[in-house]
Amino acid sequence: MTIKELIKAELDYVSEKDLQEFYQLLKSRSQRQKPEEIDEWDLIIQECQIDTGISDLAYQHHHYIHGTPKIEVE
Repeated sequence: MTIKELIKAELDYVSEKDLQEFYQLLKSRSQRQKPEEIDEWDLIIQECQIDTGISDLAYQHHHYIHGTPKIEVE
């Protein structure tokens, strides 16, 4: 059986409320995965990107913001 067939076979046993939640989840995932559409948040992130020249800024942000020692990388 394919995954679609397995899901269809289980639908009769799921409550109407759970089906509604499942539908909303599927709908939101399918909308996010359309490569031709760029999400509004993606546009905001692209516009706000800054090249700091610090390659470990995200991982070592506490060091750069608060002056604490850097975390050892294994």
